[in-house]
Amino acid sequence: MIKSPYFWLAALMAALIPFFIIDIVHHYLDWKKEVREELIIVVQNLYTFTKAQKANILDRVFERNQTLMFLMYFKSFVILLFMGGSSYFFWRYQKQEKPKLWKPLLYTIGMVACLLSIKIFVLNRLHSNENVRLISINPNTSSFEEVYNNHFKGSVVYVDFWGTTCGPCLQEFRNFTKPLKEKYRTRNDIKYLYVAQGNEYLWREQIKKYNVEGNHIFIGEDQYANLYRQSTKDSTILMPRYLIINKKGKIVEVNAKRPSDRDSLYLQLELYLAEK
Repeated sequence: MIKSPYFWLAALMAALIPFFIIDIVHHYLDWKKEVREELIIVVQNLYTFTKAQKANILDRVFERNQTLMFLMYFKSFVILLFMGGSSYFFWRYQKQEKPKLWKPLLYTIGMVACLLSIKIFVLNRLHSNENVRLISINPNTSSFEEVYNNHFKGSVVYVDFWGTTCGPCLQEFRNFTKPLKEKYRTRNDIKYLYVAQGNEYLWREQIKKYNVEGNHIFIGEDQYANLYRQSTKDSTILMPRYLIINKKGKIVEVNAKRPSDRDSLYLQLELYLAEK
């Protein structure tokens, strides 16, 4: 066991560097999705935004741009400080102890692995929103019948097939999912089910980032394809794809409107919500 405080200070600083590098990569990807792509969408008028909606989106985009740029610059500065501090304390430790290289190297690698494991496998699994519910299903499940009977019986279910890196899917989350939830906030007979594939770490991150309240299922590519094709009767997988399941558990809309379709979607949902 290495007892020198110089070594442990140096090792801790070195271990925190990849921790912050991952954050910077995330911030950059967020900037591309939430700033660059949002501006392109507004400029090209890909959605029928009103002037008020455009103004709100642009205000949010510029605010998000400032936040992300600050975080990237600040964390880059912190990385430089940690690199300098780590080098200095390693130098003090080496001057004091004159150790062999392999032992401090192994301890440092172990600390890096420990901190990254905490970040990837622990921190991103913590959910502070009680309205976010993660559901596990049988790996052989290829229809919604069992899922509906176990979790949604008697309710209308709005199903969203999405992917963790699907730009249009995230666009719906950013600008249109919350208004949909607000419209039906007082109703207890409508539920939201989000079925995702892709990267599980990103899945959890996207749910937290966009505060996607509802029920969430993450499954592998093959099971996703089977569930998608069995439910939609389509061989080609397109994302996002929306379904509506009525109060009897039957899929009644295999091409339901997107949240961005607003009034058209509300008409579809209210048709099935009115059923007994």
